[in-house]
Amino acid sequence: MAAQESTWLIQLLKDLCQPINVAVTLYCDNQSAIRLTENLVFHVRTKHIEVHYHFIREKVLQEEIELKHVNTKDQVTDLFTKKLEWQ
Repeated sequence: MAAQESTWLIQLLKDLCQPINVAVTLYCDNQSAIRLTENLVFHVRTKHIEVHYHFIREKVLQEEIELKHVNTKDQVTDLFTKKLEWQ
């Protein structure tokens, strides 16, 4: 969803004559997902990947999106998506 929204915003800014020359950085705590987007070679295990992964791979290759790894402990968005456990 973030890749789609950033692509839409980039296109909107281009239409408003304000092009962006840098890649949008998305942080992900899944190293396998990052490697799949950067690797051009399909493997047997990646045969049935859904379409939205191909969309992200295309945007990474076009250098519109840059994926960076963030440690799971530092993933701020987990606060909104996972159950809080008090210790």
